[in-house]
Amino acid sequence: MKRLPNKTIFALSTSYGQSAIAVYRISGNKCKEIAYSLCKIKEIKERFAYYSNIFDLNGKLIDRGLIIFFKAPKSYTGEDVLEIHTHGSIAIINRLTKVISKIKNTRAAQPGEFSKRAFLNGKGNLLFFEGINNLIKSETENQRLIANKQINGDNSLKCKVWREKILDNLALIDAEIEFGEDIECPDIKKIQNSLSDISEEIGEVCESFDSVRNLVHGSNLLIIGPTNAGKSSFFNFLIQDNKMIVSPIKGTTTDQLEQSIEINRKKVTIIDTAGIRSGKGKVEKMGVAKTLESINRHNKIIIVLSPDSVDSPDFKKIEKVFNNLDRKNCIIIFNKMDLKDSKKKFQEWKQKISKIKNLKSITISCKKPLNKFNMLNKCYKFIDDNLLSVDTNSDDHYFSELRHKECLKSVLLNLENAVKNISSFEISAKYLRDAMNDLDELYGRHNEEDKLEIIFNNFCVGK
Repeated sequence: MKRLPNKTIFALSTSYGQSAIAVYRISGNKCKEIAYSLCKIKEIKERFAYYSNIFDLNGKLIDRGLIIFFKAPKSYTGEDVLEIHTHGSIAIINRLTKVISKIKNTRAAQPGEFSKRAFLNGKGNLLFFEGINNLIKSETENQRLIANKQINGDNSLKCKVWREKILDNLALIDAEIEFGEDIECPDIKKIQNSLSDISEEIGEVCESFDSVRNLVHGSNLLIIGPTNAGKSSFFNFLIQDNKMIVSPIKGTTTDQLEQSIEINRKKVTIIDTAGIRSGKGKVEKMGVAKTLESINRHNKIIIVLSPDSVDSPDFKKIEKVFNNLDRKNCIIIFNKMDLKDSKKKFQEWKQKISKIKNLKSITISCKKPLNKFNMLNKCYKFIDDNLLSVDTNSDDHYFSELRHKECLKSVLLNLENAVKNISSFEISAKYLRDAMNDLDELYGRHNEEDKLEIIFNNFCVGK
């Protein structure tokens, strides 16, 4: 595997902007030299906090702060690491960045480069570092819990168990290939059952993958419906803010707006869309086209219907959209229950479009809720139960990245082929070795440089 060039890297590891403190992380063999250049510290002890002046290369004071040195290999990256803690002034951050960048053989870090160096130096496997990244990005309690499972090695342990079982069966087959005339023939049925049991476990993990991924990275919920059904009002109600303009004028919403919120410990992105209608102007037509395109791309859809939209002149267009939602996970929000004859009108919707009867629904009013807090909780629970519900106690809630799914599906295919070809030991053994290689790839053992770049580029710069 290609190693990184021997240059010292640096990055601001805290957010850019005014704050109480700012922390710089520096990794590489120039750390001690940088400590001397900036702080005039000749002999620096490892893991010792120095309160020191911080100078530029001309000896002019920048700030006073903490300096901490971590000697290789006992550091995050496995290299010498220096941390500089300053006040979180934008002026200080800009000045210090400029000063460090002028030091020879020192450059700004790329996204995730600290973690990439740590991985290449054997400080953890790829699953561990992906967990670190997910923990940093976590916004909800469920995301934090799953990320910690990844960091603590729950997924690595699972892979280790699978690999050891595959290796045990491979050893039996290899022994028969090498010493068949001198040893008793292995129990073929027992090997098949063992491999089938592993396949079943991996299959269950693959089936739960989308749910786990939604927990870690969040779910997208698309709000659609006729013009003036109250989609934007419902959007504002869910996020508890007036982000979208609400008006009785048809076609008020001509574009999409999205907002991330937390619903019952799950990260969710709510997307408001233009009403389903025959647009008149160019902008309206573009908005409606964008809505139809979004419906094709999203699988979790909230359909908002109202009493006053049941007689919409665009009914045929609305009905056509309903007919194309068979493979989508949809719920109905019957909005504007405060309007006269709302119950009767809602029944008309069910009579006109029979598919509505088969969808879960809830009746609300965003305008004058009798108890706003209770109604909001009722909506959250309804959405959670019908669009987001996942068994968060599952032991398999730690495989969350697309590459995980691809590797596991390849393992599964190789195991199935090994079982099918069990009568031909050489062929079966080949598939079992491929299955173990796939599991090794999950750890990052066989990943090429370009694949690592893609993975670590998703990390923040300071990590």
